[in-house]
Amino acid sequence: MKSFGRLPFMVDHLRLLIKDLQHKLLMPAYEMLQQGLIDGIRCSTRPDAVGDEAITLLQSYGVKNCGNLVCSSMNAGIFSRLLRGGHTAQEVVEAVTRLKHRDMTVGVQLLPGLKGETWQTIIETAIAVAALRPDFVRIYPVLVIENTELADQYRAGEYKSLSTELAIQYCSFLKDWFEQHGIEVIRTGLQSTEELDSRNSLVAGPYEPAMGELVVNEQYKQRIERCIDEHASQYKYSLSNDCFNLTEYATYENLGFSRVNADNTGCKDKTNNDKTNYIGNNSIAIKHNIIISYPRSLTSKVRGLKNRNVLYFAELYPQYSISWCEERTRNTVRCCIDGLQYVL
Repeated sequence: MKSFGRLPFMVDHLRLLIKDLQHKLLMPAYEMLQQGLIDGIRCSTRPDAVGDEAITLLQSYGVKNCGNLVCSSMNAGIFSRLLRGGHTAQEVVEAVTRLKHRDMTVGVQLLPGLKGETWQTIIETAIAVAALRPDFVRIYPVLVIENTELADQYRAGEYKSLSTELAIQYCSFLKDWFEQHGIEVIRTGLQSTEELDSRNSLVAGPYEPAMGELVVNEQYKQRIERCIDEHASQYKYSLSNDCFNLTEYATYENLGFSRVNADNTGCKDKTNNDKTNYIGNNSIAIKHNIIISYPRSLTSKVRGLKNRNVLYFAELYPQYSISWCEERTRNTVRCCIDGLQYVL
């Protein structure tokens, strides 16, 4: 018999109904679960809607998954500015703790871009949510939708929506942070719909049908950039005690010198000046050769949508020779700089 996945319930709405009606709504789902027609029942709710009584009710009907606990942010200042308020960061902590104690699967929903959002509040939220150890996270950058209080605030100049680039950076940081702490991010950005694509109801905000792909592009871009910058800062020549010290990954020929001895002593530049004076007088920088290699399955993720990462590095690092190479024999992304390989 074919199963049709999980059946969702909004507990925030369910709790407003009288108990008899709550049971009437949950019973058909429970019967479908018993018959194997669905794999499970999941609920979406606010932290202040999942007290012990609500959890007991849900579990009595086979609900094991609170897959969308809307906590928005973990910054007290942002909570105080929320239009409808209703819960606090402490209530988020208590709700997640209570659900996990009752052996419920817990997913947290974050909304970067609320009023008052900054890099500081994003970092604060990342640290606090990771400490709660949810089973997974969803990240939805805030959009301004028609006929909402937020739309009124936006038009009144009281709220400024995120740019697409800043939304991508926020989401990339959050996704990286959670993944480093063993927490899966199962979705980034709202799913594309005809209504959103037509933009009839979208007033403002970073709506991108390919937001998830763009965030992964940003993750690889930042990893590559960190690798290049750290390598360049570590492996560079230095002048001390009137001696020229060069890393083993650059050659004297790259700097315009011809070898005299096998051990590189006595090297002279092409104008027969002492090499130390030549470097000091001409401020020569090492030219790095960089090869980014990746498996075919990650081509679009590493190079970026419409080659956005390729174009970014070509513009930002014109002094470097950067090649992009698809490889079929490896399953890792590597950055090879002057012969030294890093696995990203």
